[in-house]
Amino acid sequence: MMQARPTSRWLQPLVLIFLCWSLTGLAAIWILGRLHDLELVQTFMRREGISTSVFSLAGLGWVLFGLLAYAVGDLAARYSRSKPMGARSTLNHDRAAVVTLLANCVLLGVTLLWIVSAAAKAGGLVNLAAAAYADSLTTRDLLLENKLFTGMRLFYAALPATACMAAALLTAGQLCRSNKRWMWAVLAVNTLALLILPLVMSQRLLLLQLLLSAYFVACLIRGRIFGIGWGLAAIGLFALLWVGREAITNPSLHHSALNIATQKMAFYVINDSFNAVAPIAVPIHNTNGGLLLEGVMFFTFTDSYFLTLLEPRINALDPVIGGGEFPFFTAAYVDFGAKGGAAFICLAGFVLRRIYVRSIRSFGWTVVYAQIAAALMFSSHSVYILHQNFFFSAGLIAALVLLASVKSVAVPTVAKVAAPLPSERQFWDRRTPAPTVRGAVRRNLQVFRSYRSNSAGPASSEAET
Repeated sequence: MMQARPTSRWLQPLVLIFLCWSLTGLAAIWILGRLHDLELVQTFMRREGISTSVFSLAGLGWVLFGLLAYAVGDLAARYSRSKPMGARSTLNHDRAAVVTLLANCVLLGVTLLWIVSAAAKAGGLVNLAAAAYADSLTTRDLLLENKLFTGMRLFYAALPATACMAAALLTAGQLCRSNKRWMWAVLAVNTLALLILPLVMSQRLLLLQLLLSAYFVACLIRGRIFGIGWGLAAIGLFALLWVGREAITNPSLHHSALNIATQKMAFYVINDSFNAVAPIAVPIHNTNGGLLLEGVMFFTFTDSYFLTLLEPRINALDPVIGGGEFPFFTAAYVDFGAKGGAAFICLAGFVLRRIYVRSIRSFGWTVVYAQIAAALMFSSHSVYILHQNFFFSAGLIAALVLLASVKSVAVPTVAKVAAPLPSERQFWDRRTPAPTVRGAVRRNLQVFRSYRSNSAGPASSEAET
């Protein structure tokens, strides 16, 4: 069990979600003001059927109301009483490094087998890479058709979890030299894998999840924001992936790869803003949990039943959604309406605050909360904290911590003897007794004690007397 450590205010869930939505809103306002200069953004908007007429005060009001509901849940968790966590086990960091390495080898092995089996049908890895450059969408369909088993993509999506675990163990600084090298290898290999594979699979958020969670977990363990250079390097890696992906998927556009990537990023900001406010502008039928509870349905094997049942309502949302998914606040509104959505957002604020508090004392909860903190930074794009990928990653982290935990031996505490209460005569007698000779000498030595440094260490007052 970890001891309580200092925390950074910038890593609290309320701060992160407010920062994400504020930056998205300000960027959307700036882009809409310069829309006439962004030709490609207008082209992408027409392709997805996005109109600027939906950006109204009603949509902005719901976003502000969602932030308020989340803040209410967060404050309720702060002032509620929670049962203190007992020190039942401690983490063996070297054992945690070993099980993390083994789990990461399994994840990479399954992903590699998937790619090799798909490449065999495409005529080899060289042909698969050439097909990905020529037509990335067809190559993506080929990979999806050759999945090894149901739920196999969860292994690929869990690479940020093991990378985050490796970053946490490295930051804690209690590993032997060989395990440190292995954890650096896990970080490097997973980053490289998620830098290359999303060029075809179009899951760039996995690299963003890895980079953000690894940085956040290091800051959480240190108790402060540090390593700004590492953060800038992470932004550079994600920008490199973004530019490379757009250069492959948009070869017909006669613009430079950097211009395409920049305007595509601007379009995504407008697209996310459209998804956030469009359902508020028109009457819709609620989907009754079909969006937010999809991850729960997946792991309870009820997704096919409920999604088939809710398919008419989900398909009716096509006019009010562009590309991608509904963001966090809007998905709650679409699923449960205004009142139910506000209640759900309030509950989410309460739960995430509790997890943040637990992360202060528990290593496992620290790694899990780092995954949540990273997801909150793009909560205006999707509801990743309720996706099956996140649930699988959190379960994997819990399993790794459980395998590396050892039972702590309870040390008996010596009972303190309460000092006797003073008698009534002692309480009212304000006269202090005269000090003894030994006590008087000790007081004088303490008052006039020398503060010069001593190489042998400071001597006790008993030795001085």
